[in-house]
Formats: sequence, structure tokens, C-alpha cells
Amino acid sequence: MTYEQAERLVERLKNACTFHRFEEPGVNAEYIRFLMKYDHDRMSEAIDTAIEEDSRNVPAISVLAKKYRELKEGPKGKANIQNEQYCPVCDDRGFVTMKERDNDTGNLYEYVLYCPFCTVGRSFAYDGNRCKDRKSSYRVPPVTEYFGDEGIQALREENLKRRTMRTKTARPEKADFQKIGKSVPSGWQHDTIGDLPF
Repeated sequence: MTYEQAERLVERLKNACTFHRFEEPGVNAEYIRFLMKYDHDRMSEAIDTAIEEDSRNVPAISVLAKKYRELKEGPKGKANIQNEQYCPVCDDRGFVTMKERDNDTGNLYEYVLYCPFCTVGRSFAYDGNRCKDRKSSYRVPPVTEYFGDEGIQALREENLKRRTMRTKTARPEKADFQKIGKSVPSGWQHDTIGDLPF
């Protein structure tokens, strides 16, 4: 975070809390020095949660550090589930959205389908009828319930195309190097990325 962002967060603390000690020598500078070590958006969220608990007094630096760590680690009791390998069906999101138009009203609705082919997707599986306390009719169906093998293969191919477009890197041209003042040897243009014998 930049110095200006840290100053804005300190200003938020001054305005949000009734009692603060920012007028005392060194307190303002110490808070700014502390805040600059962290990510602005996450620290802003940590300040929000600290102010929700007590808006009377400015939270101590140790409280802000604790709230920041809690946000960074995520909620307790929940594991961060990730795929070991890229899932081309859901593009590693774990779900696929599907749009349907209601024939009666003409409204367009978006539905979520979980991906049964990856770990992240299986974590989104939900069936309200299996709940112990409060049963409901809500459920998140799998992709295989709406799409056949051809549809799933089409999803794979489309997501693989998108992934290659996102990860495709452009080779710098000679003019790009010369713009930043780098000299380029004359033999640099020979293709060394293609098929090499070794």
C-alpha cells in the first residue's frame, strides 16, 4: 500500500471512531508505518470488521494485524479447496452458469451447475433434501444433468481455447526494444522457439 492510501485509512479511523490518539506525537506516523506493510483492500476490510465490533475506540495496531490475518487465512473451519490439475470443463471455477428463459414471464434466469469432474466443483454440490435440520427444495445440479457428452466436450474445447488466449505471450519486436533504449543484435530475429533438435 502507498503512503497516501495509508493516510486515507488513518483518516477513516479518525472519522469512524469517537476516541482516538492521533494527535499525540508519533501515533499517526506509527499507524501509517504499520499500514504500509499490508495490502490496501484487505486492510480496509479488516478495519471495517474492527470498527463493527467497537466504533467507540480506534482499534490497536495488534487488533488490526489480527483482523488482517483472519481475513487472509479465511474463515476457521473452512478449507481452501483447489484443483491439482486444470479442469477444462469449468475453467477451474468449479461451476458453470446456464441461462434459461421462462416461457410464462419471459424473464431470463441464470442457473449454477457444479462441475463433477474436479475437486473445486464437487465442493459446490448441494441438495437441500439431504439437510438434517431444514430440508429445502433448493439444489445445485451437476453439469452432466443438463449437458450430454457432446456438450461437455464443447465446454472443454471452448475453455481450452480461452485459456490459451489468456496465457499466450507475444514476442517482443525489435522496435519495442529500441523504444526503451536497448540495443538489439542483428541475428536476434532467428526463430529459436520453434522445434529444436535437443
